Amino acid sequence: MGQDTNFDDLSEHFKKRIYGSHKGMIRLAVLERDLKAQVASYMQGGLSVLDIGAGFAQIGLKLATLGHDVCINDISENMLAVAKQHAQEQGLFDHVTWHHGAFQSLSPKPYDLVLCHAVLEWLDKPEVLLDALSQFTHQDSIVSLMFYNKDALVLHNLIRGNFKKVEYQDFAGMKGGLTPPNPISPDWVEATLHDLGFVVGYKSGVRVFSDYVGIKRGGNACQDAVLAMELRYSNQQPYLAIGRYIHFICYKR
Repeated sequence: MGQDTNFDDLSEHFKKRIYGSHKGMIRLAVLERDLKAQVASYMQGGLSVLDIGAGFAQIGLKLATLGHDVCINDISENMLAVAKQHAQEQGLFDHVTWHHGAFQSLSPKPYDLVLCHAVLEWLDKPEVLLDALSQFTHQDSIVSLMFYNKDALVLHNLIRGNFKKVEYQDFAGMKGGLTPPNPISPDWVEATLHDLGFVVGYKSGVRVFSDYVGIKRGGNACQDAVLAMELRYSNQQPYLAIGRYIHFICYKR
């Protein structure tokens, strides 16, 4: 029987390889663009927000600066320590509720907005978290859910000629590495949410083309140009479907 991943031993890797990279910039840009467009009170403040598995909590802290009431949760003490340091630097520490522990230990309380970004794919049983969303939401709540896209991982391995990986569905990365062990099918997520009483009202992809680029020619050699094109095509089909991550904005039916 597997177990959920704790990032205490990976926080420095994440800081350099993900959050401090251009990949991280694209992720944050897409998420912020989506939330600003889909959450009516995003810029006005006043929402109660739960950030599950927040990591360094960039989005959660951004919402706190806008006047929202934010609870930041993570199972990793080291990741949470970095988030707290960033909150101290921004004068936000006392304006945020902090919860160290697994999401299962959170008190069942409804929030206006629930963030769950890059968490499902690190869980042994992601359906447990999806099921738990009901106890953190009310009828008018919004859920922002981003997860590692299994369909994109299949395409990535087909391009590289890793046909055995595709044939045997062997996508787990090296133990202790940054490749999520449990890539998620968007169709499965949407069907599971539907059964739980949620509807996916908006979709976008994160890194819809830049991860597939081999030799960086022309505009692909310019990070600003890549970011602009990622934003342009991230919420258009068929491009969003092959994003390395998928972002769903969900509502209760």
